[in-house]
Amino acid sequence: MENERVKAALVVLGLREEASVTEIRAAYLTKTTHRNFQEVILADEHLEKEFVKYYKSYITLLKHYSESESEDLSYYPPDQIVRFHFNQGLYYLINQDYMKAMEKFQIAHNIDKKDVLVLLYMGILLIKRKNYYAAEKYFLDAIKIDKENFDAWYYLGETYLKAEELRKALNMFDTARNLNPSRKEVSFKVRELKAKLAARTPAAKKPSFLTRLFKKS
Repeated sequence: MENERVKAALVVLGLREEASVTEIRAAYLTKTTHRNFQEVILADEHLEKEFVKYYKSYITLLKHYSESESEDLSYYPPDQIVRFHFNQGLYYLINQDYMKAMEKFQIAHNIDKKDVLVLLYMGILLIKRKNYYAAEKYFLDAIKIDKENFDAWYYLGETYLKAEELRKALNMFDTARNLNPSRKEVSFKVRELKAKLAARTPAAKKPSFLTRLFKKS
């Protein structure tokens, strides 16, 4: 059974049976840094499952070689160390272990404070914990680095929406829609918020009959 799991994990990561730990780590990073994973994947069940499959295969192979995931990574370049910690955080986030997720994201953030993907997921995690003020900061930091990042504007809109700051939310969603008009969910949010704000705005009072009469005379 153990050998079958190891063989399956090797296939998932596209490795041969004689693969070394270094090759396993390299294949894992290649899979999990694919462009599909360079955006927020939490609304995409297929991508979530694919990411989890890569992560679990990686862990299976490390255990087979008696390697710990938290073993010294200092000989790797900083950007790769960030990815190792970030991937752990994302796996925990998908599995709703928010405390462990934040711990791993924080380690990644401490290594590279300008990694936009780390900033985005830290903000999303804070939305889930209803800490909207802190979430706002991470999304704004992400926007400072990449003003055309759809996810940063979209989730900043989500932050304001959850905090019931509807007009701010609408502005953020509107910007996100302009960046990527093909994303239907943001167009829906814009329409929904415009309707809500219109319902909140009191209709202008019609002038009374006497007022109209005096204006005519």
